[in-house]
Amino acid sequence: MKFVLNIKYIVTGVFCIICLNGCMGGMAGWKGHIVGQDNRIPLEKTAGKVHGIWKTGDLSLEYEYLIRKDSIQLDGGATLADKLTYFSSLDYLSIMVQFLNGEGMVLGHEILYFSASRPLIPMIKPSFSRSFLLPSETDAMSFSYSGKVSDGSGDDGIDWNFWTVP
Repeated sequence: MKFVLNIKYIVTGVFCIICLNGCMGGMAGWKGHIVGQDNRIPLEKTAGKVHGIWKTGDLSLEYEYLIRKDSIQLDGGATLADKLTYFSSLDYLSIMVQFLNGEGMVLGHEILYFSASRPLIPMIKPSFSRSFLLPSETDAMSFSYSGKVSDGSGDDGIDWNFWTVP
């Protein structure tokens, strides 16, 4: 009996390690990826804040940034496209920023916004105010996101996954 119980703990532990390794692999997955020219936002290293709007078919991201030496302050918010606001709840939304070198290679990335609380869509106002250290040789940034909206529950419920990768 004691040997069987120990095997359960060992199997559970191995399973947890595999799952966590998969999650960490996903977090590091974009490093080294080349972002297309149309998705690169060149960083202006001027005094003062720089304002911009990044749009896709799913959302509009209004942002401003300020670069100080080797760090960046990013502030902004997202507005969901009309096609997503027809659903009643936002199951989750994750918005990330990628930092790129001159050739568009991802040097690092950070989470700007994450929600997993299932708020009602009319109540959602995704916003962020974050500061990050910039990887050396950063010349540009890009954004990515993934999310899910739903309406109803059970057999009558519908949902929709949406995403954009760098």
